[in-house]
Amino acid sequence: MNMMPKISFIIASIDRDRQLEECVCSIEKAHEYSPDITIEILVVIQKVNKKKDIRIRYPEITDFYYTDKIGLSAARNFAIDKSAGEYLVFLDDDAGISENFINVLSGKITKYSRIGAFCGRLIDPVLKIPFSVIFSDKRFKKLRRFEYQYFMGSAHVLSRSVIERIGYYDERFGAGAKYYGSEETDIFFRSKAAGEQIVYLPDLVFFHPVLFPPPDYSYKYSYAFGAMLMKNWISDKTCFFVYCAIFLRTIFSSLLRIFQKMFLMGWRKEERREAYRHYLILRGILSGVVNFIRFEL
Repeated sequence: MNMMPKISFIIASIDRDRQLEECVCSIEKAHEYSPDITIEILVVIQKVNKKKDIRIRYPEITDFYYTDKIGLSAARNFAIDKSAGEYLVFLDDDAGISENFINVLSGKITKYSRIGAFCGRLIDPVLKIPFSVIFSDKRFKKLRRFEYQYFMGSAHVLSRSVIERIGYYDERFGAGAKYYGSEETDIFFRSKAAGEQIVYLPDLVFFHPVLFPPPDYSYKYSYAFGAMLMKNWISDKTCFFVYCAIFLRTIFSSLLRIFQKMFLMGWRKEERREAYRHYLILRGILSGVVNFIRFEL
């Protein structure tokens, strides 16, 4: 008799058919590696009413849903209501998982049964390099609030009990929403405020290409981060000084980078571009904080 909890994989997508197919395929391969563990795959397609022609090998475990409601968090919340798993894995449609992912996750669920939130190591599938420098870390660790950057949007797992305790994703945050990102960091801080432990599992490997978004995305993401930080700053007053420190650290880091790029490294085009990116980060986080106070309170 299989006593392992059921695992639900949730993928939100709009128009990345090839990447979506590869994402589902990676889950199918992990399912073949661990066929005794019960899983389901829920794909939520937004803005497209025509049925997607995505090749799947296991239709009995994969369901496609279509919705006109826009926003990554809205799609994830939609799938949460449709899901039956005790643990939910959230993936971007251009992401994937390692072949032994389900086996590793089920072992961690058994070992850390009192922990309801995990995040894994994020690796570029082609270059085989960490998605960012923090994912060079190969140590298991229980995360503090200052380590929120480990908890990436396409590299985290939540138990249903945690979701029931802290609530769903805030639909004001995430791609397609008012605030373009930080939906996962909001979940992280809300989980910490509720007393949940969150652990980083370096052997739980997610794949996601290393991206170099255009400069305006730096503003969008930092704007969302500022708004999210202010939201939790207000709601989690016991850790007021922690959020202050995170805010000031981000501000100081951007100012320092601007100074380095513009005044210490010369006026080369690439240095000016990088300085401008940090200017947008600085401007974005300040605007996010101010506008959340103005329009959300």
